[in-house]
Amino acid sequence: MPLLELRDVTRAFFADRARSKLMVALDNVSLVIEEGEFVSLLGPSGCGKTVTLNLLAGFLEPTTGQVLFRGEEVRGPSPERGVVFQDYSLFPWLSVGENVAYALKGSKVPKAERDQRVHNALQQVGLDDMEDRRPNLLSGGMKQRVAIARLLAMDSAAMLMDEPFSALDEQTRTALDDSLRNLWSQQGKTIVFVTHSIAEAIAISSRIVLYSSSPGRIVREWQLPNDMPRDLDYPEARALRDEIRAHMDPPRL
Repeated sequence: MPLLELRDVTRAFFADRARSKLMVALDNVSLVIEEGEFVSLLGPSGCGKTVTLNLLAGFLEPTTGQVLFRGEEVRGPSPERGVVFQDYSLFPWLSVGENVAYALKGSKVPKAERDQRVHNALQQVGLDDMEDRRPNLLSGGMKQRVAIARLLAMDSAAMLMDEPFSALDEQTRTALDDSLRNLWSQQGKTIVFVTHSIAEAIAISSRIVLYSSSPGRIVREWQLPNDMPRDLDYPEARALRDEIRAHMDPPRL
């Protein structure tokens, strides 16, 4: 049974206040995500990548079709499907450790276990020495690592990530891409990652799903072998980049 699935999903929005004009964001999309995959959703702005992520998270409902988690229809958000957004979504009045612990608020996890989960999660993202600091003392890359630590503390089955590193400088973004892929290799979590960058998708993914321009449809998918070189200095990675480019819709002015 797939971990996540979209079955013939269309999602439309009203484009005006009079609700007279309907805009189709996703058009009859089917997508199966197996447990343990690292799937990147790639495509131009407005193609429905983030809409797909919000449907998987339970923030949106499909206009037609079904969204499934472990074979059951998604009816709303759940800690089983944790989300990392483009912004950092941290509470500035809480410490790093308290921000991570907030993800467990309302759970029945005993305090001692909760504290251990927080410490372990921060250790996995390399921030265990920052547990008592306030978010305003952290760099952008560190803030996103705190957001990832929250999902690890929650022990989410699926980590849904909406361009989490897009606002960072290239050096920091590359370092975090490498760290995330290493974390995925070690933890075996299922990750769905939205990106505009072909190079980033090649660097981190086990599978790349390419979307068309709006209305969003899936154009093609690529399965990437684990032992494939991910650096564009290698001919295999460059060839894949060129193949993906050849299937992308041309940009619109």
